[in-house]
Amino acid sequence: MEQETSASAEKRRVRRVFRRRAAAVASAALCVGIWLCYLRQPDWLAPVTLVPAGLWLVPGLALTALGYNGFPRRWSMAAAALWVAYAVVMVEESHSLARSVVRPAAADWEAARRGGRALRVVSLNCGAGNPRVVEDLAAWQPDIILLQESPGREQLEEIADSLFAADGSLVWSSDTSIIAHGHVRPRSVRRGLHFVQAEVELPTGVRAEVISLRLSPPVFRLDFWRRGFWTDHHDNRVRHRQQIQAIMRRIASVAPSTPLIVGGDFNAPPHDGALVSMRERLRETFRGAGRGWGNTGTNSLPLFRVDQVWASPNLRAVSVAARKTLHSDHRLVVCDLILGSR
Repeated sequence: MEQETSASAEKRRVRRVFRRRAAAVASAALCVGIWLCYLRQPDWLAPVTLVPAGLWLVPGLALTALGYNGFPRRWSMAAAALWVAYAVVMVEESHSLARSVVRPAAADWEAARRGGRALRVVSLNCGAGNPRVVEDLAAWQPDIILLQESPGREQLEEIADSLFAADGSLVWSSDTSIIAHGHVRPRSVRRGLHFVQAEVELPTGVRAEVISLRLSPPVFRLDFWRRGFWTDHHDNRVRHRQQIQAIMRRIASVAPSTPLIVGGDFNAPPHDGALVSMRERLRETFRGAGRGWGNTGTNSLPLFRVDQVWASPNLRAVSVAARKTLHSDHRLVVCDLILGSR
């Protein structure tokens, strides 16, 4: 009887050790697999990389914790080290939050602004055209404003007048718009298009080519066990890539020496595979100068960084931050730029 009890206990111990070993191995495999997905960005796995990179730490570290007691600890620690490396390399919040404790080069930016070499860009999805977003915009004293889900033309003219009086001008479409302190000359404004393009000249004399965009809305379904879930996400990735390629064709004729700003609601994270071609001419500003929690969607629960500002290398980003709004379901992006690369 005692032998049977001892044998049963040994079997339970072996099963428990096996489960914990499997959990540690699964944790390491998940880390490597997710890391490769973010690096390679395969279209058929688009839903995987739409998930904010930091959220994958939750199941990964949970599996590591399950395996800690039952597996040789050096293996569990190795799995944990993989996740730490992943967090440092792939989770941008680990950089932007650390950067936020260091004071930005505000004095440099203010000095450059007084010298006519700095500008502030604000991008905001207005949330179904709410004109009251002017209250959110005014607080940041922007030079260039990129709007998506824009208010109507008359309402936009009132916003421009309230912000810049006679010195403001704009280009409007039914979805995306640009307002600037200075002169705005339309370059591409077509009904039904996902972006507007204009040449902006500020009172300081700074000229820039500016695009405000809103890519196709994301796929709203969570039934990942169905084939249609993966197909819909794949097709939306392809659609986004086509929309970005249309923008890149528009700016192909812009001289490399011309300051170039492209921003708005991408409805995709900045590392998304659909945005790869943008890196040929532009830099995503938050990546190098972002501070604090940069996610913008939604305003009350910011998990996704879909609102972004990209700029050409001859515009140096000093500080980029997401700020909570009062009249939109998105947070706005405030991007401070200095003319001239470092």
